[in-house]
This record gives sequence, C-alpha cells and structure tokens, in this order.
Amino acid sequence: MNSIKYSIIIPVFNNQTGISQIVNTFVSMGCLGTVVELLIIDDGSVKPITVEAIEGVNLIRQMNIGVSGARNNGIKAAKGEYIAFLDSDDFYDSDVIGMWESATRESQNAELLIFDSRIIDRINNKTLYQTHKCAPGIYSGSNALKYYFNKEIFSHICSILCKREFLLGKGIFFNQKLALSEDVLFMVECINNAEWVHIDQRRYYNYLIHKGSVTNVVATEKVLNHFEAFDVIKNIPVSDNTTKYKNYFVATMYLNYLFKLMSNKCNSSRVIDETLARKTYLQVNLKSSFSIRYFATLVFKILSFFPSAILKPMLTKACKVRHEY
Repeated sequence: MNSIKYSIIIPVFNNQTGISQIVNTFVSMGCLGTVVELLIIDDGSVKPITVEAIEGVNLIRQMNIGVSGARNNGIKAAKGEYIAFLDSDDFYDSDVIGMWESATRESQNAELLIFDSRIIDRINNKTLYQTHKCAPGIYSGSNALKYYFNKEIFSHICSILCKREFLLGKGIFFNQKLALSEDVLFMVECINNAEWVHIDQRRYYNYLIHKGSVTNVVATEKVLNHFEAFDVIKNIPVSDNTTKYKNYFVATMYLNYLFKLMSNKCNSSRVIDETLARKTYLQVNLKSSFSIRYFATLVFKILSFFPSAILKPMLTKACKVRHEY
C-alpha cells in the first residue's frame, strides 16, 4: 500500500549544491520514504546531478526542456496524495510537514491549499513577507479566483499543495511553450478548476534573491514571453462579475513586468516597442477594492493613452543599461 502523502517536485539545472542541501534537510526530518518523496528532475545539467541511494529520493534525468517540462514529468511520476514544488535555490522551514498535516486535516475536501511565503533578499540583506489579505479558511474556487485576481491571495508556486488526482483528472500541467509567467498561469488554472481552496496564513517556503537570480539579470528579448502568458490568462472564460477583476490582475502583471524591465534594464528596441504595443492591457474596464496599487494602476491607465511616440523615448531612457568600466 502506498503510504506517501506528499510528493515534492524539484526541477534542477546545474545546482548540485542546492540539491544536496535539500536532500540532507529532508533526511534529518526522518520522513523520506514514509510520508514524503522527493522527485528531483535533472533538466539536462551539464554535469549530471547525483544523489545518494536513499529511500524516498527519486532522481529523474531528462533532456534540457525547461522548468515546465521538468515539473510536468514530476507530476506524472508522483505517487503522493498531494503534490508540492520546490526550486533548487530555495528551502522549506523544518516544520513544513507538521504544517501540511495540520492544514490537510482541516481541509480534506480542498483540492488546492495556498500558504503565505517569505522572500529572503540576500542582495539588500532584508526579509519580506507575503501575506494573504483575505481571512484564512476554505473558499469556493470561484470566490478564491476573484480574491486572487484582486491581489487578496498571494502565492508562489512553491507555497502550494495540490491534490495529485485533481491535477491529473483536470489535465492541469505547466504550459511548456512558456518560459516566463508559466507558474502564474498554472495557479490561475488550478484555482479556476478547484471546487474548494484552502487559504492558510502560515508560511514554510523561503524564496531566495541573490546575485545571478533570474529576477536579477539584465532583460533580453526572452522577457516578451511574459505576454503569451498574459494573453492566455486574459482569455480564460470567467463570470461577468469576475471579468473586471481579471482585467485588473492582467494589468498589474503588465505593470510588474514594466517595473522589472526598468529595474533590470534592457537595450533591445524590439522589447521597448513590444512593451508599448501591449499597453492595451491597461485600456480595459478594471475593478478592485481601493488600494495604493489600484490607484497607481488607474494612473498608468491614463498614461497609457499617450501616443507611443511620446512614451518611447522616456521608456528607452529608463531601461538603458549603464555600463561600468
């Protein structure tokens, strides 16, 4: 009889150190092979990842097809009742299993459980906390989707639990055509298809920002892949009552992308042109509870109606890479 309750899927590319640390952490917990299995998906590392022969630790090697393909292969290979995700750079708190056990007892009917998370910024030496604005509890999928679109539910792909049979039954996988924002699309599809969603304000997941992180590199034309995810989310059918919240969500994703572009810098004229062409994400009916974020979104909505010929020089200057000699 399969006793594994939690399958933790860990995609990895050229990070042996991170994998070794994660395995050692779970070995010290004493839960491997009984309650937990680690599915380590080596996405074509230049030097293949190695792990010791430990019960409950499964290494799967694949050609380099990207993080979405790695996670999808993990979902297909998983044996647990619940599936969780962890990136090889990051880590869980040591009490994660106890937290999961408590939460799953409280919400046996929920197909999806969403927890708070912690961001550890090692560049600026500070810690940030992502906390749900809505009260903890069990919500219908339709209400949870509205709260998610309204920025009242915060989540990272590594701070959720999904029932495996739910993902397989609904055919929910990561979109392998997307290199960016694929995790947000996955979250939207999970919430949209779930009958019940458990919202929990406890946290166990730690997301690390450090020099060389994906979130901290100069932007290339690859960032345009975000727009494909935005378009898919924009076209997901929802109720009339939820559509304006969905529009607000896509608009805020566009603004987050814009601010990150200006922060990380970019010299590509194509990226600038495409970014301005997509300002139409702001030019729709938006709805949200009043907040500074909502007010800022409305301000940028007004600015979006300025001609691109006026906005382009300003955006180009804001994104210009400053070389150091």
